[in-house]
Amino acid sequence: MMPRTIPMVYRNKLDWIGSYVTGKSVLDLGCVCHDLDQAAVPWLHGFIRERAEFVLGVDFLESEVARMRADGYNVVAADVCKMELPGQPKFDVIVAGDILEHLDDFAGFFARVRQHLAPGGVFLVTTPNPVTHLRYLRVLLKGAAGANREHTCWFTAKVLRQLAERNGLAATDEAYVDDSRLFYPWFKPLKKGSSVRRFFRHTGRFFSMLLIWKPALLVQSIFCRIRPKLSETICMAFTAKQ
Repeated sequence: MMPRTIPMVYRNKLDWIGSYVTGKSVLDLGCVCHDLDQAAVPWLHGFIRERAEFVLGVDFLESEVARMRADGYNVVAADVCKMELPGQPKFDVIVAGDILEHLDDFAGFFARVRQHLAPGGVFLVTTPNPVTHLRYLRVLLKGAAGANREHTCWFTAKVLRQLAERNGLAATDEAYVDDSRLFYPWFKPLKKGSSVRRFFRHTGRFFSMLLIWKPALLVQSIFCRIRPKLSETICMAFTAKQ
């Protein structure tokens, strides 16, 4: 199926991913949780494990993978751009949740995806959207978009579709997630500086979030319903080209 004329907007990316992985065999790329607050950002691999018929996780962080294996998770340590999985298994669904923007070898990555995608299988990608009202506001107020220091690039839906096309995949679904609230928390404690300095900085941050970012989040949420493509997160599904 072709991407929707008016893309769906979800409150949580797991709602979109869950509709694809339930009852399927799933390969989860970048499975280690990098979020300190799992209550605010649910762990994707744990979510998939609860719903999929079978799931294998892959991540390059060997110590974290070892810890997960000790806890009973089915995971392997490997570079997703070079991985050679034992037995070369095929999967109904391959998930790349917020990992593509961390990579620099896209040809190698997509080759491994095609290698392990079963006939008729689906490849799911979620990635931060560089084009949102909040990013424009942040640039206006702070002079920078606030990119993650571990990211190598930004993707719009059009660029992501073109990259996939060049690597043998065709887009079948396009959706968006209005989850800016997870990435613009109202308050973050400061750990450095004297107690007096921290007090004044905390106070400044509090009023900044109360008077600027909270209203901005509300406006962003409203705009997402009118212009889905301005939402915080892009979600796209692909299948192998025939």
